Amino acid sequence: MATATLVSADRAWDALVQGVGLPPPIGPDEGRWELYLVQHVDGGPSDAFLAGREPVSSFDRGSSFGVLDRLTPPGCALDSSIAYAIARASLWRSVPATDEGSARGEAETFARLVTACAGEDDDVRAFQSGAAQCIVDPSSAPFGRGSSLFFRWLDEKFGARPGALVMGLAALSPTTTGAETWSAGRWAGAPTAFDVLRVSLRDALWRGSTLDDVFVEFAVARALTSSGPTPPVAWRIPWPERPRRLASPEPVAPTGASYIVVDCARAPAAARLRLEMEWEDYARMRWIAVKLDASGREIARLPVGSLDRSTHASMTIATLDGVDHVLVVGVNVGDTERAFHPDDQRWEPHGWLLTVAGE
Repeated sequence: MATATLVSADRAWDALVQGVGLPPPIGPDEGRWELYLVQHVDGGPSDAFLAGREPVSSFDRGSSFGVLDRLTPPGCALDSSIAYAIARASLWRSVPATDEGSARGEAETFARLVTACAGEDDDVRAFQSGAAQCIVDPSSAPFGRGSSLFFRWLDEKFGARPGALVMGLAALSPTTTGAETWSAGRWAGAPTAFDVLRVSLRDALWRGSTLDDVFVEFAVARALTSSGPTPPVAWRIPWPERPRRLASPEPVAPTGASYIVVDCARAPAAARLRLEMEWEDYARMRWIAVKLDASGREIARLPVGSLDRSTHASMTIATLDGVDHVLVVGVNVGDTERAFHPDDQRWEPHGWLLTVAGE
């Protein structure tokens, strides 16, 4: 096991540090970074933990050490686990103030980039099954690693080359923590990766688009993926011969989403579908309807317009020719009073009501 671990660690280190260009992790007092074989690692086969703050630096920098479950089988599982620990340790060095949920997703993104089959499908399944949660919810390690689905989607859609966008998030979000903040046991709260995304992705989808639109695009993309598990559907109903009023089974946290499917295969000729949405105060909800054919192929996307501080929206879908079902996606894009912050402990999930009627 020790020999296999050493070989795998050398391979992952070279790929991440020399290939991708991640800053090499450091141990305490600028020492050699160490990886320990242990009996058990909570939440996964490997991890990296902060050992201390490097005091002599213009920006925050942390030393760390890695742990690896000694029962991890050699091969792909071992390679990906060690790559994850090294990538997480690199983030501790360069951007130690990164929130835990984002750090797990970013580290897993790098691990998947340099290993042939990095990560466990269970991680993505945990992330997809929690679609209503914040995409960087730190409460579960598997969910956090599964959030690499979001960071990989960002990288594929907006990055110039593999890994470039996630590398950019780390490069552009170093922090400087003052003595008072550090003595209180906290890192500086800004900038975060989402501050970087908020500026960098302005107008990225179309002129006038914002990070809110990126959250909506991702919510649709994770529902229409054909390469893995998809999020659960909150409601799936047949063609509504009379109006149906549907309530959210669970409230939706900022950046989370709910999905409703309306079967249109048996809709009368020339029928129309009326959608009326309501949601709680202090939430900014964005809605979009996606027309799909019988094979699940997208026909059209129809954003549902609403004012930024409103609590209701509506739309009538007039043309249903060739439409087998309509996917209605509701996304909580954040609080009305402040921009989304991944470390905000005041995340407040919100419920919604959807009235569906055939016309």
